[in-house]
Amino acid sequence: MTSRSGYDGCENEGRIAQTHLNDYHLGDRSSYAMGESEAEGQATGTETEGMARLAGFSDGVFAIAITLLILNIEVPESTASAAVAVAQVIREWPDVLSYVISFLVIGNYWIVHHSIFEDVDSYDRRFLWLNVVYLMFIAFIPFSTSLLGDVPGRFPVIVYAGTLTLTSIVLAVLWRYAWTYELLDGTVDGEKVRDVTAGILTPAVVFAGSILVSFVSAQLAMYSWLLLLFADSARERLLRERNRSGETR
Repeated sequence: MTSRSGYDGCENEGRIAQTHLNDYHLGDRSSYAMGESEAEGQATGTETEGMARLAGFSDGVFAIAITLLILNIEVPESTASAAVAVAQVIREWPDVLSYVISFLVIGNYWIVHHSIFEDVDSYDRRFLWLNVVYLMFIAFIPFSTSLLGDVPGRFPVIVYAGTLTLTSIVLAVLWRYAWTYELLDGTVDGEKVRDVTAGILTPAVVFAGSILVSFVSAQLAMYSWLLLLFADSARERLLRERNRSGETR
């Protein structure tokens, strides 16, 4: 017959074993939760590092492309006559004009690209490839700019305007892709997506229109690019009027 003290001893041992078992499971759950938290932190860190590398690579392409533009302008030959030097500089006016326009256009593309990446929270492989295609057109701009000064006629105007038209279209596709596949910050709404898309495609409208003008006059087509100086302000004025009319309804 089992004694009372023996029974109590077994009961105490059972309680101790159960306590250890509970502690073990609690520690297991805590370790699992900590593991999940660490994994999420590592994933966020990796994603942030990836975005930084993507932005850094893009900025590098922009910096090189915008710097190469100046190489299209030839330095006047050494001459003792100031009048001859001035005449040589004046002959370079197509190169100077295309340099100024290309510099401002690439600068505008960089600003828009930078603004887009401020709203991008994550990315996928297709987003990366779209960005690469966009940068490919950016890197092509110095070459198409050099054609304007070296090759007469309509052809260089069409190549230049076509390059910038496609550049704007690819950037718009990149932006819309990020919105469609929820790669943007949650605060971005449909109205902002439409406004940014309109801003991206504004240069495309100007340059595509200049291609048609080039069949009448190549020089007139180049002058039409100056509309870009007023296009953004006109678009912003239209947006303000639209918002004002929406508030009064």
